[in-house]
Amino acid sequence: MNRIRELRAKREMKQSELGEMLNVSRTAISNYEAEIREIDAPTIRQLCEIFGCTSDYLLGISGAPVSSISNEDALVLDAYHAAPDEIRGIVDHALAPYRKDAGASIPSTA
Repeated sequence: MNRIRELRAKREMKQSELGEMLNVSRTAISNYEAEIREIDAPTIRQLCEIFGCTSDYLLGISGAPVSSISNEDALVLDAYHAAPDEIRGIVDHALAPYRKDAGASIPSTA
């Protein structure tokens, strides 16, 4: 499932208008919406820029049109997951008082 038709309709945009923006025909847009034609990665990227959404949302993988965390937060999360267990344990312990679920126990990383 993709959401091109839904996103286009919200902006009151015709298939031909979107086609012009992507440099493809109205028929190509119709085929993308009907999932008759595969959408290549560069076109997905352009659609996401046009509609201000993530590719996961555009392709029906996610229910959220935009990521719920910032790029900076995502980098911190990536660093946390890449860190050795010992470091993650230290971070978990340091952040425990600030967690929304402060009453929950912190999983062991050992």
